[in-house]
Order: sequence, then structure tokens, then C-alpha cells
Amino acid sequence: MLPGGNENFVARVQGETHDVVVRFARDPSQMVDPFDIELWALEAAAEVGIHTSAVVARGRAADTSYLVVEYIAGTTASPDDLEAWHAIGTSLRALSTVDTATAPSTLFSRFGRDLDAAWRAHVSYNLAMLTDEDPLIQLGVYRRSDQETIRAMLSSQLDRALPQGLIHGDLSTRNVIAGARYAVIDWGAAHAGPVPWGDLDVLHRWHVMQSRESPVSAAAWAEVLRGAGIDPETARPVLRELAVLGALDVVRWALEQRPDRLDELRESSRRVIDRMLMARDA
Repeated sequence: MLPGGNENFVARVQGETHDVVVRFARDPSQMVDPFDIELWALEAAAEVGIHTSAVVARGRAADTSYLVVEYIAGTTASPDDLEAWHAIGTSLRALSTVDTATAPSTLFSRFGRDLDAAWRAHVSYNLAMLTDEDPLIQLGVYRRSDQETIRAMLSSQLDRALPQGLIHGDLSTRNVIAGARYAVIDWGAAHAGPVPWGDLDVLHRWHVMQSRESPVSAAAWAEVLRGAGIDPETARPVLRELAVLGALDVVRWALEQRPDRLDELRESSRRVIDRMLMARDA
């Protein structure tokens, strides 16, 4: 078995004529096939020139869904490998060109397949929740005195008209293989949203919050932006807004769907919002 795979079992299978990775669902009773998105994202990424695993087979065995992809020789890239971070940036630039017209419905949010309309609906939903009775104030996620500042940051997102497309969802060096050339793997968290901003948002938060689990140094962050062709000064306000939006939204999700994670997420969201507001006022 290979490491990782919170939702799936992952194993490498070697033979005289093959070397593949087999992924199969941990829960065969899932209503939605867990590999619909991953299969589509793998093929879409390859079409825009991103080096990733070729699909070998897809099917079901004993009512359990599986996906077989080629094994890419090499080692997981180090967080200190600046060339790997640059490759992540160039991959984000390529991902921004993916056409999601043929994507499975599970790639999209509850707001639908029209990505521009869905994004506006997502932002508008979170704006509408900023009321005097917002439970996130009582939970300590943000201060009532900061509500108008937060409202202004989210409103700015409605004016930016960010391009929409395919987001990898977990794009860091832990999902990059350093071999003959850099390869991006593990597309199971892929979803639709603003590109390349969705993936940049995650990396930015890891960088700013100095994540120990997923470290992104200042030099690494600079290489990502350079590879993606994004000006740091242009990116800064956009990413602050996205971080605040995401921090609010994930707590609202926990309230509705995962109360067991509420304490964890409200605390992490509080730290993110405090940091972004401080940076905005600096």
C-alpha cells in the first residue's frame, strides 16, 4: 500500500510488463463514484500539457469502484525544491485553460454548472449571512466591529470577475513527483472555481499562516507566482479576500454538515481572518 488515501485505498502493483497505481474506494456503498472527478481531471490536465499519470483502466470489482493509473517513477518533491514550486506555478497557468464543459456534475458546487453565476452566488450567499445575528460572531470567528470591513472585502470579489475553471484542490510539493520531469498527481480533490486563484488561495494561506504540515516559504511562494505569471502586488488583495471568504464559508459548512469539526474550523478560521485583516490594514 502507498501512503495517503483518506477516501481511497492506494496500492502500487508491479509486474514484468506493468507498473501501476490502483486506487479503490474505501466505502463501496457511496452514492457518487469517487473517481468520476479524478478520471476527468487527469485527462483534462494531460490535454493542456500537465505531466501526470496516464489512465490505464477504470471499472468496478465486487461492487467497488477502482481506477488504475501509471506509476510515475521519482520521489515526492521537497518543500525546499524551488524548481518544483515553479513547476506548480506553470501547472496552474496551464490549468487555467481547461474547458469544464464536459466535466461531471460532481465537479461543480451546489450553485450549478454556470461557473460565473455559481461563483457570484457563492459570494452573495456569504455576504447575505453577514447580519447582526450571524452565529459566527458568537462563535468568535470574527468580531462584530470587523463586519463592515469583511463585507467590503467580499463585495470586492463580486467586482473582480475572476476567470473560472479547474482547481486541483491540493497542489503542493507533496503531490508533485520529481523525476525526469515534474509530475502533478492525486486529482481526487479537484473542483471548479476561480483559476488559478483557488489553488493559489490554499498555498497563500499555508504561506502566510506558516503551516508546519504544508510549509510554503517566501522563496517558494515567489516561485509559484512567477511560474503562474501573477504579479505579487496584484495578487495580494485578491488572495486576502479569498482567504476571508473561505474561512467564513468553511465554518458555515461545518455548522450545517460537520458539527464534529466545528471547534477545529472556527479556531483556524478565526486565525486566518485576524491575519488577513491585520495585513489589509498594515
